[in-house]
Formats: sequence, structure tokens, C-alpha cells
Amino acid sequence: MNIVHECLTYFKNIDINFDLLIIADTQNKTVKNSNYIVHTDESEFFSRKEFAEIASTLFYIFGYAKVFYSELDFIKFVIEEQPSSTECYIYNFSRDGIAEGKKSLIPSFCDLCGLKYTGSNAFTISLLRNKWIFTQVLSNMGILTPKSVLYTFNNHSILDPFLNKTILLKNVYESASIGLTKDNKIYLTEENLKTIDMTLYRMNTKQLLIQEYVSGLECEVLVIQFKGKYYALEPVEIVINGNDFLDSLTSNLYNYSFRKLSDSLSSVIIEKIKKQAVKAARILNIKDYARFDFRIERDQPYLIDIAGTPYTIKHSSVAFLFENIMGLDYKDIYKTIMACSFSNYDTHQS
Repeated sequence: MNIVHECLTYFKNIDINFDLLIIADTQNKTVKNSNYIVHTDESEFFSRKEFAEIASTLFYIFGYAKVFYSELDFIKFVIEEQPSSTECYIYNFSRDGIAEGKKSLIPSFCDLCGLKYTGSNAFTISLLRNKWIFTQVLSNMGILTPKSVLYTFNNHSILDPFLNKTILLKNVYESASIGLTKDNKIYLTEENLKTIDMTLYRMNTKQLLIQEYVSGLECEVLVIQFKGKYYALEPVEIVINGNDFLDSLTSNLYNYSFRKLSDSLSSVIIEKIKKQAVKAARILNIKDYARFDFRIERDQPYLIDIAGTPYTIKHSSVAFLFENIMGLDYKDIYKTIMACSFSNYDTHQS
């Protein structure tokens, strides 16, 4: 709580003499050009209502802002207008495309042009997209993650450690819930090994991440980087209605709610979760902010996913954290993130 107030105080002293350039893919405005772009799943794009929540808040805070509804529109603008780093600041919500690099185009382009932007660089953002690689990196560095393997078609022998256990079948590099149904959770036996191949085919992918299912409470932890240092804020419990994990339908219908995790778990476990989140952020070199998702089984937190540019719409754990736990305003989310971004550029330059 104290660090967020420090961020908000820092934000008050920022001389806002620049235009904010917002990049956001939306369901109604982003042009789908299928001739040469492979677009992401429609559920990844903001709805009209979701983007209105974000855009109206940013306009209120900054006054002058320009919105780009596709990555290519923004790139074309920069190439033609050549704005300087003192004239603009980029708030990056972009998420179109597929594979590991889907969120890396704007950070890499901004670095090429010397423009400042919110969020991590292209390398880190791409790393966070590949669940298999980052879980291997983190587990080797002492972060507890579910037992996992990378599965390709008909490679049944690799599944031996998971026999007679409950597993989840996940996309390797898409958002955690995309393509997931209740059938993605199975109790694996010799008799149903072919189910994995059928799921691979249904999800139209060449690889699946097979994870041992971790039961227990699920929570999301926002980690911010302010003046180069990392801070984990209070974990928010995800209360999933009608299912025990977030599948596509549950996620798209927002059939889940939030509550303060400390109402369910002891302060000792809460601190353990926060320390693990900060350690992971430091290892992965997160810039500005990211969200770390955990499952807690027998008092042990397992890191199950990371969002490099997490949702900050009003139905999100981040909004619940600021409004319901910290008692702050919705707009303070964006002030905090901008304060972090400004401070980290200043720290790096100094």
C-alpha cells in the first residue's frame, strides 16, 4: 500500500507535456486483414465497453491522447510523423497476432525508434508467452511450478510420469484460457492416452503443455517495478463459478469473481506467495508491471501463469485490488503504471 502511494505521489510530479499514444486491439475497430496477417482469437480483443473503461480513464488523466486500433496503424504513424521521445509516450495494450512474439512487435519497434512505452521489452514479453520455457527457467531457479512436459503428437512415452494423475492440457504460448474446455482436464490412464492427441487436433496446434493439475485456491498477484525495485501487491483470489479452472467459456463470460486472498489464507502463506512473485519478476527482468498467477496446494504456491500486460479493465483482479482492497480509484491503476514506467526509464538513464 505504501509503495502505491509513493507511485501516486511520483506521478503528481510528472510534467505531462506530451501526447499519450494508446495502442489497443478492439473487437469493433481493429480491421481484420486476413490477406497477410494471422489474427489472434477474437476474445483477446477488447469489447467496446472494456475499451471505453480504459480509454475514458486515460483521456481523463492525460487530456491529449491518440488511439491506434492496430499495431500497423501505429507503426505507419511513427514512420510518417517521426514523433520524438519527448513529444509522446506509448501506453501499450497491443495483443494481436499469434505465437510467442504476438505482444513483442510494439516494444521492439519502440526500442528501434527510441520511444518510451509501458511494459516489458520484446525479449521478456516473448519469454512470458512460452509457458514451457519460462516454467523451466523458473523451476531451475527455485520457483515452484507444476510438473510439466512439452507434448507432440503420439509421443505417449513422455507421459509416463503423469499416468494415474489429473492433468491439464494447455496451449504453450496462447493466453491460458484460449481453446480450453472442461475436457482439457483429465485423469490420465493407459486407456485414454489417445485423448491427448485428439485434444492436440481440436486445439489446432502442434504442441501442448501437459501440466500436473494443482488443486486448491487460485490467486493473481500484481508485481510492480518502481525505480528499478520490485514490489508484490496483495494477492487476489479468483473465485471460479461452475468449474475448478478458467476455461474459455468461463473466461469469456466473466463467470468468476474476486476476493482478498488473506481472508482465506494465513499471512505466512501470503508472504511466501509475494516473495515468489517478486523473485520470478526479478529473474525474468520484468519492466514496470506484470501479473503472476498461483495455485496454492497444501500451503505451497505453484506459479501457473504470467501475464506481461494483464487486463486492467474494471472486471479484473487489478481493478479489484485497487478499488476493493486498497480503497483507491480506478484511475490510480494507470497513474501507478505510468509512474513505474517513468521512474524505471529515469533509473536506467541515471
